[in-house]
Amino acid sequence: MNTFAINPARCDRAPGCRVKKECPANAVIQLDGNYYIDLNTCRGCGLCVKACPKGAVEESSF
Repeated sequence: MNTFAINPARCDRAPGCRVKKECPANAVIQLDGNYYIDLNTCRGCGLCVKACPKGAVEESSF
């Protein structure tokens, strides 16, 4: 299964995060102003990569 992570250096931390809105598994969480992908909830579909206008979502090696 593919796993993904949000690169904090590229993320603009927008309140209307498109990645969070587009995730069908609701795996994107916000904590202390940063967005993260919950690997226990993520289905590995990759829609988050396409949804991020800043290119902040990357395939992870976790």
